[in-house]
Amino acid sequence: MKFSIRRINEWLIVLGIVILLPMSFMYVQQDLDLLPQDSHYLFNMHPSTSILAVSTLDAIAIFRGEEPQGYSTNWYTVSMYFNVVLYLMIGPFLLYKGFKRSKDYENRTKPWYWYIGGAICMGVLFMAPVELMHLKVFENTKESATISREKDLLRLELAKVGFATAQHEIVENGINDTFRVEDLQLNDIKYSYSVEGTPSDTLIIIAASDPEISNHKFWMEVRPYNKGVLKIRN
Repeated sequence: MKFSIRRINEWLIVLGIVILLPMSFMYVQQDLDLLPQDSHYLFNMHPSTSILAVSTLDAIAIFRGEEPQGYSTNWYTVSMYFNVVLYLMIGPFLLYKGFKRSKDYENRTKPWYWYIGGAICMGVLFMAPVELMHLKVFENTKESATISREKDLLRLELAKVGFATAQHEIVENGINDTFRVEDLQLNDIKYSYSVEGTPSDTLIIIAASDPEISNHKFWMEVRPYNKGVLKIRN
């Protein structure tokens, strides 16, 4: 067999392993039910799904105002670390070791572990675009959860400021052109507030913003003597 044809056949065998091995594993696990349902994490073709799952739970915790758990040591995270070692260290090592070993033979015949290493490395090439997308989704999820939580907290605090403003007008009769949110003497407010205007004696417009969220504000119309005291808008 010519050298070039042999090389092509070797890589075709590697490609066959990449395609057939995961299919066989899924068949044994799901159709024959011979393996535990969670055993596929040991050879997860997309380890970033594990990272994404843990990070999504952390993003939900952040949104709720809870402390994120992070990466604890359990079978789930250990399998993720094993996948990283398998794809980035064991695979390239077997491929390189097999290539060096083949030089000892006249026909440069590859040993069996070269095919395993080649299949792992080829699988990594197929996985790379998906992994990058997963990691991008993960970053966006955490950032979006943090921003959404801050917006919710901003709306809640703005409602508190609005009620305090309405009470200040009703009890103190203290709303005029010189009124400022600082006059309410609320010491525990976190965000920035400004009075955008007092178009009438029965309407005060207050703007709220968060320095950490650029280009975003909430406005609240405070009508102390109306049935609908507060009206908030973006």
